[in-house]
Amino acid sequence: MTTLKKVWDPAVRFFHWSQLLLLIGLWYTGSEGLMDWHQLLAYTLASVLVARLLWGFYGSRSARFSEFAASPKRAWHYFRQPTPVMGHNPASSYMIFALLLLVSLQLISGLMTTDHIFTDGPLVRYVPSDVVSLATRWHKLGIDLIIIASLVHIAAAIWHSWRHHNVIMGMLHGKLSEVESSTVKPLKSSWSYFVLVGVFMLFFYWWQGADLIRMLSY
Repeated sequence: MTTLKKVWDPAVRFFHWSQLLLLIGLWYTGSEGLMDWHQLLAYTLASVLVARLLWGFYGSRSARFSEFAASPKRAWHYFRQPTPVMGHNPASSYMIFALLLLVSLQLISGLMTTDHIFTDGPLVRYVPSDVVSLATRWHKLGIDLIIIASLVHIAAAIWHSWRHHNVIMGMLHGKLSEVESSTVKPLKSSWSYFVLVGVFMLFFYWWQGADLIRMLSY
C-alpha cells in the first residue's frame, strides 16, 4: 500500500492557487477596463504575496527559499534524472523565483502606472514623470511575461505529473507518495501566514481599498 507523505503546508498551497485565480481576475479586469476591481484584486494579491515572501524565510522547511534554491548544475541534473524531493524540485525553483519576481514587479509598477485618462496608481503623484512612464510601459509588458511564464509552468507541471511525480495533485492536498520517509520534515502550522495575509489586507484596505469599495457601490 502506497503511503502519502505531507510535503506542502496549507500556506504554500493557498498561495499557489489563490495567486493563480487572482492573476486570472487581474488579467480580465485589466482587459475589460474594470479598474476599481482590478486595483482591489491587486491589493489582495499583494497581501498574499508579501506574506508568502516572509513565509519563505521562517515557514516550513519545504516552503523556505533556502531549501529549494539550486545551482544551474543541480537543476540540470534533476531535469535529466528526476527524483522525488521534499517540496519544490531544483528545476522548478527557477520558474518559482521568476514568477515571484515578475508578479512583484507587476504589483510595484501598478502603484505608479497611469492611463492618462481615468486611473492613476496611488504613487503616481509622488514620483517623477519618467518613472511613471517607465512603470506604465513595464506594467503593460509585465502581464504578457507573467502569462507566458505561467503557461510554461503549467505545461511543465502537467508533463512532470504525467511522466514522473504527480505534483499537481500534491499541490492540492499537500502530499506525495514517492518521497522517501527519511527526507520528510515536519510542517509548521500555517496560522501565522494567514494572520499576515489578514494584516496586509487590512493595511491595503485602510490605505486604498475603502475608497475603491465606496466607488464600486455608487
